[in-house]
Amino acid sequence: MPAFPRLPLATLHAFEAAARRGSFSAAADELHVTPAAVSHRIKALEEALGLRLFERKVRGVALTDAGARYRERIAEAFVLIERATRELRQPSLDGPLRVSAPQALLQQTLLPRVGELLHRHPGLALTLVGDNRLADLRDGEVDLAIRFGTGDYPGLRVLPLLDDAITVVGPGEGSPLPSDWRDACFIEDAGALPGEPWSHWGPWWREAGLHDPQALRRLGVSDSGLALTACRQGLGLCLARLSVAREMLQRGEVVALRRWRRSEFSYYLVSLPATAEAPRAVAFGDWLGEALEPLRRAMEAAIGPSASAPPSASRPRAV
Repeated sequence: MPAFPRLPLATLHAFEAAARRGSFSAAADELHVTPAAVSHRIKALEEALGLRLFERKVRGVALTDAGARYRERIAEAFVLIERATRELRQPSLDGPLRVSAPQALLQQTLLPRVGELLHRHPGLALTLVGDNRLADLRDGEVDLAIRFGTGDYPGLRVLPLLDDAITVVGPGEGSPLPSDWRDACFIEDAGALPGEPWSHWGPWWREAGLHDPQALRRLGVSDSGLALTACRQGLGLCLARLSVAREMLQRGEVVALRRWRRSEFSYYLVSLPATAEAPRAVAFGDWLGEALEPLRRAMEAAIGPSASAPPSASRPRAV
């Protein structure tokens, strides 16, 4: 098969801009060329490919099916080029980075995605510390920490990451669910904080008309991740945050039994001010924002727009 000729980058820029803006004129303004130049580049591209990429309309242009498929891949390529350029201008990211995060969030949500970070920065010596206590950044125990709380961390740089939601979940995959909650076993998370009322069973029991907690069966566990695992194994009902349970919900391993309620707390990335702009910290923040984006969209579908989601994960704010 003959090699396909390399296409000029300016031609691909013109196609991507016109496809995104839906107009040759708007693309020309963005690229600081004339509309005729954009039209000429698109025509040359279509001739080289032997395909029509645009339907010309009275007002603007619309992508053909082939154009839509091509734009999707071209957009990915430009993202890679932009990332490579940005990383080239940054100091080396090789070296250690220690990050503390709540055990359940780390195990259920971040670990399945951390391979992308390591692939992107192979010289990064990352250590992840799953710990529900507040790591002390001042003694050098860790460089960054993901915290679930109010965001009030004096003396630290704080980046809002993600709101959260909570509901009652039961075991999935065809496991029988109690028709009457008086017959259920309730898994209690001993790590739930007093400031999280909906992370305790009391409000849910009252809402369900259960006013005699002593008559109910219970199973105590040490943290929310263990509660979710016990629920998945059919040991009872538990209270689960969407940030931790989403993957299990998608796989059908657990099922939501009540509507989602906005949690009182949110997730934040915190660091010492001197650490916040270090290249490794910025790289981790960039990846973290991308890794949490699908979860952020799921959260908005469950409870509405997030009040804490930042426009960019790479620029913490001071508190």
